[in-house]
Amino acid sequence: CGYVLEACKLRCGVVLQRDELKVHEKEKCTQRIVKCNHCSREMKFCELLKHLSKCPKMEVSCELKCGKRLCRENMAQHLKQECGLVVETCRLRCGVKMTRNELKIHVTETCVQRLIPCKHCKKDF
Repeated sequence: CGYVLEACKLRCGVVLQRDELKVHEKEKCTQRIVKCNHCSREMKFCELLKHLSKCPKMEVSCELKCGKRLCRENMAQHLKQECGLVVETCRLRCGVKMTRNELKIHVTETCVQRLIPCKHCKKDF
């Protein structure tokens, strides 16, 4: 009989009529097995939200808000090598700290340690 009460086979604690139990176990139960859309790892539905906050394959925005979107697992490399909003010290050793984007202009135009070509002999001083 479809009206008989049964406990969820996935052990979530829910008791429903037999007719409603199949839909519950397949689509609503917190203990059902689901697959992450980003990394394809299988887990219980109740664990999915926590997983998504750490999933290495999930696309996220740059932590420094440069506008780039990338897989979470590539964030460290992006910050280390690419992101123009990372603050660094001037490579010409003047002591100034600026974003990478600002340093590109600084080292060629305003740094007091930059080399300036002589107007007469064209040597850098």
